[in-house]
Amino acid sequence: MKNFLTIHLVYPHEPKARTPDSIGFNLAKELILYGYDVRSYRLYEELLVPFIPTRNDILIGHPRWENNNTFRQLLKKKGWGRIIVLHPFCPRDLWSYAHLYFYCIFADSFIAITGKYWKNEIINTHFSEWHNKILQLDLAIDTNFFPKVKKIFNPAGKRKFLFIGNHPHYKNVDFLNKLAGNLKQIEFHRIGPTSRKYKNLIQHGKYELSSPEAKRIVKNMDFMITMSNRDANPTTIIEASSMGLVAICPIGSGYLESDGVFNISGSDMKLALEQINNFNCMEEVVLDQKRKQMDGLIKTRYTWSVFSMNVIKEIERNENHTYKIKSFFDLSIIYIVFYFLARKSPWRVFIKKYLKICKSYILDVFKR
Repeated sequence: MKNFLTIHLVYPHEPKARTPDSIGFNLAKELILYGYDVRSYRLYEELLVPFIPTRNDILIGHPRWENNNTFRQLLKKKGWGRIIVLHPFCPRDLWSYAHLYFYCIFADSFIAITGKYWKNEIINTHFSEWHNKILQLDLAIDTNFFPKVKKIFNPAGKRKFLFIGNHPHYKNVDFLNKLAGNLKQIEFHRIGPTSRKYKNLIQHGKYELSSPEAKRIVKNMDFMITMSNRDANPTTIIEASSMGLVAICPIGSGYLESDGVFNISGSDMKLALEQINNFNCMEEVVLDQKRKQMDGLIKTRYTWSVFSMNVIKEIERNENHTYKIKSFFDLSIIYIVFYFLARKSPWRVFIKKYLKICKSYILDVFKR
């Protein structure tokens, strides 16, 4: 069966170390090795070659908010053998993921790139009716890009913490900055775009984590820390862990302690301060145990072969799901967020375009 299938994969797919490109690139490579014909698409592109899908064509990938995204253009074509949404997913963050409701109405399956915590927690969110319809998928890394550079921990009481990434709403960087402000004796560092807003973090600027500059910074750290309560499955946790750091995050980042991390509160400042002080003075043997646990998971679970094999199982599955929200209250909330509040909602996009036109008109008037 597999040799007759063509996979139309919509995902960034440049040969890069970091997501999202690493997802599209490595998944396509594994699918080809398995025997599929794979056609890769970018998230936005003009479809110049017309074709009519058949039962042997499988559409899988990453839809976006905008109407002109590639997945939506392909979705309009009739005749697909299967339609599969493959997308990060944090069911608590409606602002980021409300648009998935529209695409999942037409999908046979939804593969959610998310932590096990969120798979269990979805029952308590507005997406609760999708609880038994979602395939939860762990992220993966290529350890060749993230070699172990941190081998010896700093002495107890002098440990260093590193946050990696940008500062969108769901990363909870404001909380981390306040935490650092209450612990002046401990160094909190950051790799990411510099912002004056985070004065309590030692900011190194934006580097790829696989770069020589980032590796030099990581070598001096002990912990990778993120404080998000609404993050699907941050890759930086396993990337930094592969490089030798011990990861710390709230359960809302998708990882439980059984997933190779230490959990921390991302909302209770008093508790978080106590936990950081405990980590700072933790016996090295305990840190080594946690690092060995994560090393084992990186070799056996957070791999592209495991990631891709789970996708392949879903491609070849005969069972389809109907992704509909029956609760009027939940559906109303999702629609309101999608159409009016979400970052790329149709209403906000319309207002933004209208204001842009008005600004251009006013400037033209003044120029005259």
